[in-house]
This record gives sequence, C-alpha cells and structure tokens, in this order.
Amino acid sequence: MRVLIVGGTEFISFHLVRALLRAGHEVAVLNRGRHPERVPAGVRTVVCDRKEHGALGRTLATERVDALVDITYAPTTGQDVDALLDVLDGRVGHALFVSSGRVYDHALPIPFDEATPRNLYWGDYARDKIAGEEAFFRRHRERGLPVTIVRPTHVYGPLNTRNNETFFFDRLVRGRPILLPGPGGWLRQFGHVEDLADSMATMLGDRRAFGQAYNVTGEEIVSQAGFVELIADVIKRPLALVPCPPGGPPVPFGQNLVYDCHAVYTTTKVRAELGIRPRYTLASGLAQSFEWYLREGLDRREIDFSAEDALLRRVT
Repeated sequence: MRVLIVGGTEFISFHLVRALLRAGHEVAVLNRGRHPERVPAGVRTVVCDRKEHGALGRTLATERVDALVDITYAPTTGQDVDALLDVLDGRVGHALFVSSGRVYDHALPIPFDEATPRNLYWGDYARDKIAGEEAFFRRHRERGLPVTIVRPTHVYGPLNTRNNETFFFDRLVRGRPILLPGPGGWLRQFGHVEDLADSMATMLGDRRAFGQAYNVTGEEIVSQAGFVELIADVIKRPLALVPCPPGGPPVPFGQNLVYDCHAVYTTTKVRAELGIRPRYTLASGLAQSFEWYLREGLDRREIDFSAEDALLRRVT
C-alpha cells in the first residue's frame, strides 16, 4: 500500500512511519522539511507547508495514494483540511484523520464513547479538530471517500512533544518533590504512541473502519496523584508529593495534566469492531519511555526549578 502521511517527523507521525515500514508499506511524508534526519531510508519526503494551499495544490498535483493520514496540527483549521482533500480528490483510497478525545463535551458524565456529543469545551483546539473531522465526514457522505477518524488522548512515549511523563522523570531522578494540584484526584487516561501508530497502520484499508470514528488509547484509568506514584514505582525513585491548596498560584504538573475535570474514554468500539487493543500497559509503557529518556541523556539536561522552589516555600 502506498501511504502519504501529512507530518512524518514529529512524535505520532514519526512512529507511524516506522509502523508502516515494518508492515511493508511504501511511505511518503509531506512536511516543511525541518527534520530530514528523522526520515528513514526509503521514505520519500514531499516538502511543502500545508497551510499554503496554492503550493500544496501544485506539489500534490500528480500524487496518487492508497491511503492518506492527516496528523499535523500547527494549528490546522478545517479550511486547511478541506484544501488537502480538494487537492487529492479522486486520488486517495482511504483517508484517516487524527483528531482528539478533546472534541467531546467534558462537562458530561464519564466515560466518553464515540457517540458522546462534541462541543468547544476545549476551545480553539476542539473547534479545529471538530472542523477537521467534519471535512472528512463530508467527503464520505457526499463523495463516498472512505474515511476514518481516530481520537487518541494523552499520548506518551519516546519523542513526546508534550512534557508530561518527562516532567515527572526530570524531578524524580533529581530527588525533587512533586507539587500536586489540590488532592490530585482528577482521572486521566494515557495511550502509548506505538500502540496508537500500530492501530492506525492496522486500520488502513480495512473496510470495517470506513465512515467510523474510534477512541484509541490505553485501557487503564489513573488519578493525577496515582500517575505520579506509578511513575515513581516504575523508575524506582522515592517520591515526595506536596499537595497545593486550590485557589493559589498555578501548580506546574506536566504540560497539560492540571485541568479540573475527568478525562476517561471507552475503547469498546475499536476492540469489538476491529479487534484492536493496546500492547503496552501503562507501567510497561512508562518503563520503555524511561529507558528512552535515559538513553537520550535527558536526565542530565539543565532545568530551571526556581519557580517551583518559590512555590514550595509558600506551601511547606
């Protein structure tokens, strides 16, 4: 199968390229060409900024692929997604859009399934992802394009562009306490990037997935405090949690794990319809991520903890 990935060198798309190559597919990536060192041998790079719609049309004028995977968010608007689909109209076999669990209304009771109403609870990010989904669904309804929507949440693993698990690695390997926002009881769900990549590679060309949206994430639910405790246990470092009372200054806690609501998603649909389930448990995935973290020497990088030290003096 000939697959075009819009992205290809950052986190999720980086791992998807490798999953597709392992499965024997022919892969091309379309991006701005900023990280050519991350493109494996045998993968063709198409250099273009997708937000420049005229240039995109010229660049992809003769491209024909069996599958398209749209991963980029810079931010990517609904108009950007429409422009990509316009350019490749009639020359794509199956189109997959990487959306987000944050399209759901998180004011509703958990867990969120694929029928949970979508809204702008998460602001512009949700707006753009919903618009992208709708661009894909319109093509399916009006022109019969086979499309699939994937909705991951809190993806983690090597090369993560979100400073979440590495945020806690950084502090625990240095013997620092972890500031906890309030009681740390909001529930979170994480999915390993390799599981997500393998799931998308498996979906491509599968007729059962046409016209469908799927939550794709790990199976385990953990509180904010429980996530840190699990990390400390996995990497075998002592843990000192310092709860910070609500109403004070913002508490640093990963890049995007502080928000005041639960985020829990059911993966029943993708398991029942496609037989897809994660390979990593949360503990095994964190252990693999920590091995990468040490291998890259991230435990030795310079980090400014002065703001946290000031906050610690206020609450201890």
